[in-house]
Amino acid sequence: MTKILHIIFCIPFLSVGQSFAPAPGEVGTTAIHKDSSVFISWGTGVEINRGYLDIQSPIDGFASFGVESDAIGMASGTDVVSLGDGGTAIITFNRPIVNGLGADFAVFENGFSDHYIELAFVEVSSNGVDYVRFPAVSEEQDTLQIGNFNFSNCRYFYNFAGKYRANYGTPFDLEELTDSTNLDVNNITHVKLIDVVGSINSQYGTFDSQGNIINDTHPTPFPSSGFDLDALGVINEQPLSVSTNNFNNVTVTPNPSRGVYFVQTEKRGGYFVLNSLGQLIRKEPFNGDFEINMVNEKAGIYFLHFTGVTEQPLRIIKI
Repeated sequence: MTKILHIIFCIPFLSVGQSFAPAPGEVGTTAIHKDSSVFISWGTGVEINRGYLDIQSPIDGFASFGVESDAIGMASGTDVVSLGDGGTAIITFNRPIVNGLGADFAVFENGFSDHYIELAFVEVSSNGVDYVRFPAVSEEQDTLQIGNFNFSNCRYFYNFAGKYRANYGTPFDLEELTDSTNLDVNNITHVKLIDVVGSINSQYGTFDSQGNIINDTHPTPFPSSGFDLDALGVINEQPLSVSTNNFNNVTVTPNPSRGVYFVQTEKRGGYFVLNSLGQLIRKEPFNGDFEINMVNEKAGIYFLHFTGVTEQPLRIIKI
């Protein structure tokens, strides 16, 4: 849920173990800051199916905070869409995610503290129909319910989105799913998030991959109930084919590039470059061949538009 500042006293909960990666800034953390150069693109589409404000009281209605566009583009730490109890989000992107070295993508939530935690399961699909879930594990105790504005510890959780606070993504590595049926880990087209209902009442709660009931903040009967999706950052994605560098009398090489692109054309006109958030990076006229220097820009996907030459933009990649 969206975090509201309160002066509160929180009683720490005792748990059975602390096996997993610690909070951002601590030795051994896997958290990735939203400004990290490892992100080369961001989610470009999302479909939300809201869950209840409180699954134990359906009459109260559904979560309603935020809109789908809040989960598109780069993480902000503030603009989010809330899923509600058991709600889902399906995120898509310009190009499929692939199984590269290390983590392949990261999911961002908006937790206001290292240990105020709202979780979601993460599933991936290479056809938009069959989904495979990352094996998530909870070591949080299951005898005393973690209530609203009480804390847990991010060390107790593995392979859950929402493990880390705002501005820090929780990473996921497709290598863990290489033996999965009906899944091509080098062609991930959809990522699904499913809100974890954190109740320790087995009638309503959810369970991890080892059969443990998951105890996280519950209930959160507000418009901002449940997991709050900020963004999905892509780390490894399919490269553009060489043919896409040639477009309507224009050739751009190399692409991907470390920042310098050579454009060959016999045309004249103007060009402008937008980043993945639609922000203007540069705008210049041209008359024949020219060079675009983006050495000082962040790694990621950019969109090269030509006036008087092409109607559609060409995606260029800065690595």
